Amino acid sequence: MSVSLISPNLFLKRGPSVQPPKRPDRKELFMKFDFGKEAYFDNHTHLLFTDRLVVTPEEFAVNYYHGVRSARDGNGKPAVSPDAVSHLPYQGVIMMLVHAMAQKFGCDPTLEAVTEARNSRTATPEALREYTRMLYEDENIVGTMLDAEHPMGERIGDCFPCQVFRLFRYEDLFFSLLKTETTFDQLLGKLLEGVRTAHSEGFAGLKGHIGEKCGFEVREVSMQEARASFEKAKCGDKAAVTSVYYAMFSHLLELCGELDISLHLHTGTTGFKTRTDVYSLDPILMAPYLKNPRYAKAKIVLLHGSFPYTRNAAWMAYNFPNVYLDLSQTQLWQGVLTSRILEDALSCAPHDKILLGTGQHWYCEMVWLAAKIAKSSLADVLGRLVEQNLISATQAQSSAKMILSENALRLYTK
Repeated sequence: MSVSLISPNLFLKRGPSVQPPKRPDRKELFMKFDFGKEAYFDNHTHLLFTDRLVVTPEEFAVNYYHGVRSARDGNGKPAVSPDAVSHLPYQGVIMMLVHAMAQKFGCDPTLEAVTEARNSRTATPEALREYTRMLYEDENIVGTMLDAEHPMGERIGDCFPCQVFRLFRYEDLFFSLLKTETTFDQLLGKLLEGVRTAHSEGFAGLKGHIGEKCGFEVREVSMQEARASFEKAKCGDKAAVTSVYYAMFSHLLELCGELDISLHLHTGTTGFKTRTDVYSLDPILMAPYLKNPRYAKAKIVLLHGSFPYTRNAAWMAYNFPNVYLDLSQTQLWQGVLTSRILEDALSCAPHDKILLGTGQHWYCEMVWLAAKIAKSSLADVLGRLVEQNLISATQAQSSAKMILSENALRLYTK
């Protein structure tokens, strides 16, 4: 049995050949989305070193390690194990840092070489300030939200060469009052007065760790229950502390709405260390509680992308007009995933409620690298949306500007 093969060309009409329109090359397409010069706002940072002029490669790398402390130092305190340190040069964020710094300073792409390049430029406090200014200008970093325990009167923000806003740590006051006050009513009154004072002093937001302290499955707690639990809470009873905290938290949310001051809540696995009960750090657990109209005026910022619960956090920002999604920390520690994290955020959360940042601490290279990663990833994600004809180039550019800086500046500039 034989089978004859017929060329498909026999079925084509003869005539002038017509070439299909050329599809834009991906590189050509993405050229229009170079956000490198756009302003960037760091929505969450801690203090920078002003006197750490020389660091070792190990010190430079360990600063990016947020994992479990499985060893002890010379004083018996939890520390990073030698085994963990040995893996750090192969961690995604450090590989990206080494690559970016090697390109910037023209040195070998090794942790040792880029550390040496850094040290050669930070030999004096003045040189360190100039180095910091250079990196901030390089990525057009125009502002930052600083989380630090210091009073507003201390000029700690001087280490940042940009506009600085401040977060007030209400939990420091809460747990201090829990030790000193004799009734829940006294604690609540002094805490709310402390927040009013912080607002009048210029703090632009509040910061708390309700997920780690008590869990995000917040419930309504009456004044009667809080009063009855107060003595046990003072003695450290976990359930009683949670009841007192939740009762306080409801009044705090109402005050935030009244003062129009944002409440930043630590979410996800950031700062893992001993916090291994990650199931309690998913902000979607708070959804039933936030349906109460009593809290609708309080602007809540879910910090750090709630990773690995970013989609749930984006869903919260979609459903609750007063909830904002911050992606600080993810641009660094989950840098390889930034495009996918942005896809999760952009697909669900309103683009005018997405914020970026670092979770930076001690070293200014963090915000410089985070801005690079964010701008490159936004160009990638938004470029693909335009290529698929799902949004326009104008919409993409508008979203990028909002996410990179405009949303944060609008939220904090009154």
